[in-house]
Amino acid sequence: MAKQPNITDTKAKLLPRISLLFFGRPLVTLLLWVLLISFGIASYTTFMKRAEFPAVNIPVAVMTGNYLANDPTKVDSQVAKPIVDAALKDPNAKLVQSRSFDNFFSVAVQYQEGTDSHAATNNIKKQLAATHVLPPGVQVKYNVPYFGVTGGDIQPVDLAVSFYANGADVSTEQLAKQAQLAADYLNKQHLPLVKNVFVKNPFEQVANPATGQATTVQKSFDRFGERKDGQNQFHNSVLIAVAGVKNVDALKIDKQVQSVLPGLLKQPEFKGYGATISASYAPGIHQEISELQRVLLEGLIAVLVIGSIIIALRASLITVISMVTVIAITIGVLYVLGYTLNVITLFALILGLSLIVDDTIIMVEAIDAARRNATSPRQAISQATRKISLAMLAATTTAALSFAPFLFVSGVLGDIIRPLPVTIITALLVSFAVALVFIPLFARVLLLGKKQLGEKGVREVAANVEATIARGITKPMRWAQHSRPRLFSVGISAVLIGFAFIFAGGMIASKVVFNIFPPTKDTNQLSYQINFKPGTDIKQAEAISAQADNLVGRQLGTNFVYTSYYDMGSTASATAFTEIIDYKDRAVTSPQLVKQLQHAFDTDFPSAQVVVSQVDVGPPSAAFEIDIRAGTNRTAAYKLANDIAAYMRTAELKRPSGKVAHYTNPTVSNPSQILRNKEGEIVTVSAGFDGNDTTTLVTLAQKDFEKHFPASKLQSYGLPADVAKVNLGQESENQNSFKTLVIALPFLLLAIYLLLSLQFRSLLQPMLIFMAVPFSIFGVMLGLFLTDNPISFFSMLGFFALIGLSIKNTILVVDYANQARRAGLGPVDATIASLGERFRPLIATSLTAVVALIPLAVTSPFWQGLAVVLIFGLLSSTTLVILVFPYYYLGGEYLRLKISRRGFFTWLLGNVAVVAIVSLLTHNGRLAFLFFVVANCAAIYQNRRKKLARSA
Repeated sequence: MAKQPNITDTKAKLLPRISLLFFGRPLVTLLLWVLLISFGIASYTTFMKRAEFPAVNIPVAVMTGNYLANDPTKVDSQVAKPIVDAALKDPNAKLVQSRSFDNFFSVAVQYQEGTDSHAATNNIKKQLAATHVLPPGVQVKYNVPYFGVTGGDIQPVDLAVSFYANGADVSTEQLAKQAQLAADYLNKQHLPLVKNVFVKNPFEQVANPATGQATTVQKSFDRFGERKDGQNQFHNSVLIAVAGVKNVDALKIDKQVQSVLPGLLKQPEFKGYGATISASYAPGIHQEISELQRVLLEGLIAVLVIGSIIIALRASLITVISMVTVIAITIGVLYVLGYTLNVITLFALILGLSLIVDDTIIMVEAIDAARRNATSPRQAISQATRKISLAMLAATTTAALSFAPFLFVSGVLGDIIRPLPVTIITALLVSFAVALVFIPLFARVLLLGKKQLGEKGVREVAANVEATIARGITKPMRWAQHSRPRLFSVGISAVLIGFAFIFAGGMIASKVVFNIFPPTKDTNQLSYQINFKPGTDIKQAEAISAQADNLVGRQLGTNFVYTSYYDMGSTASATAFTEIIDYKDRAVTSPQLVKQLQHAFDTDFPSAQVVVSQVDVGPPSAAFEIDIRAGTNRTAAYKLANDIAAYMRTAELKRPSGKVAHYTNPTVSNPSQILRNKEGEIVTVSAGFDGNDTTTLVTLAQKDFEKHFPASKLQSYGLPADVAKVNLGQESENQNSFKTLVIALPFLLLAIYLLLSLQFRSLLQPMLIFMAVPFSIFGVMLGLFLTDNPISFFSMLGFFALIGLSIKNTILVVDYANQARRAGLGPVDATIASLGERFRPLIATSLTAVVALIPLAVTSPFWQGLAVVLIFGLLSSTTLVILVFPYYYLGGEYLRLKISRRGFFTWLLGNVAVVAIVSLLTHNGRLAFLFFVVANCAAIYQNRRKKLARSA
């Protein structure tokens, strides 16, 4: 590569001193590195607990019980309503809903964020005991839900075993008795990680309110299916729940229980029975760990290969060692902070791989460049750290700030994803420390030997190619350097090209769908909910479920692994969760299987209504629901509900793009159960959609309902005008979580702007540096459009990460150009020198990050949207930063020389005001942006003509 001016940053003093301090003490630094690496490895392999998800505080209380009335209306009025009334006295109660059956009831209370659910539950218990509002014989269980393997069971279930009879016709009563014996056997085994083993008994002892005598009633049922001997076999089953000790390691407890099950089945009393672990975090954790290790390995290979081509083989080896060091230390820090090794922290490490590569490559490349002019290793380290340490600090801090808004996401979702920003921010700070402390040590051994110093020691494969490309990029600038008209025309052309890409990105964005939490393109678990007809008893429900299982077994064939109901079967409905073979090993996707199963149930299953869906990681798919207050006219409420459902079956929802969507599976709540919320008894109508832009469709559905069922029509049923209310349910929670990020974005940009203003001692240059963000929009929107991914919570997460990554590129260019200006170079020469010096690290860091993310985008359907945002956004931003951003910098330098700060702020405020007025008048942001570009170009052109006229 052509020789660049030997420029160092005279402002950088403290950070180079830190690097030289550790560089001058190699043995101490080496010992520190060994200790940190060893602790990180030990944390990963031994110390850190394995869990599927982070620990979550769920502000919910659940009251369940039985009342032998054989009438859901009596159960509702005499038991459920008093409990609901007691719960509503708590000012922190946000949502209360009850379900009443013939002899059973459940009441769920959702509290405000931060409420102590245990204390709130105890208050309800004390109120009911003090007022004696419940009839004699009512048994109420007070529970706080636990985020467990069966999806939030009311017992602390860390692992579940399905117990069943192999082929024998065994009654549910007998099966429950044998399951209890099996639980007793497991409790007697030496299982240090198991706190308790208990049966989810489908039967309960109920006191008859008329006679006072105890009666056994079956309240639920369970089924289990597995693929065995080339066939899909299904059985009636009873669930045995396993509660682990506090903070139990999911892999270890799974291994312990697996080790004793063969011994259980060898006992004479269990001959002819089977016991299989049907719910466990262990398989998912094994898969995630395998994915992490594979992606990390592929990413490190990408760093090695790309680094060898663009920089040098020795330099790329240092980069790989440094990245491994960063990952190991980050894991050690997470262990000290009390985090587990779970899906979120594992993914954060995978995502962090593309972020931590920046500091390592920038420092290694700077040392590699400095050794050309150095006569000693210490001199090379001094020059390198003085040149890039402050820019690296600004870039790292900016990237870390980009993830700060995710620390403030509220609700259960916030508890789940919070380890992600903590992990990535930790990794970024650690990577900066590693770059300052340990990379000089690695370079001392691998890169700064006597033979590697000076121009003779530099032999780089791609040096000539890089120099040629850099010269080609700056050729227009060189051509126009000594002619103001040429420089003006070239600069305006570059500015217009940049804005054209931004505008094109906005146009493409209108074609990308919006869904806060879209369904995954492929997943390994399906579910089917069976809604039974009114009057169905428990035995009939079991028989219908068996028919549904057989249909699922036939349709899935070899794609089937196992099914479990997890004791979620009742006389009203039953929900089965079905594991299918891994998406890497099957040709058909889970959405295709869902469509196939739904069609089979709709055409060949008259016994009950069945809704098939896939189970995703993250919040459940939002359903559109309408709540109708039944009041004293339950018949009219059900007539209205059935009419709404009938309308939904033929209705069309027209998107803004013109495409039409439809409702799917409109369902009216079962009349054999009573639903109640704080407004009283309700009847519900729920439905899904045949599109994946759920957020858009929910809004359209709400407007569609209000249009076709106005107040006058509701009153024609003999009901109040406000009897029906749209319940957004989970979608409302999703929108609140998304709004947190939208609200945080301007504050994030302001914080970054203030940070950069202090770093560069300029109010204009941070605005220029921000151009990297809109430069990425074209790539982001094009990537989402081409890969059929929506704008979502996770794509927004990727965009926040992209802010830090893309701004890093412009920081590097501006920082070196400023150093060159302070060294005496003119604006054009400084810009040319900056692009020549920074071209290699820009290309190396961006390409390495892109290549490291490609396996994640290709192999992980759930995280594909996020990876696509980063890959395409980086390619777009880096390309425009290299090709057109230098001209933005020149324009900024011109403004700094010609325009005062007062004049600049007058121009800025004037443009903001004009754009805001145009946006309000036209309701078109793109038109306002276009007006801004045209108006400013016209003003520049007019000003130029006046100057030429005066000079003439």
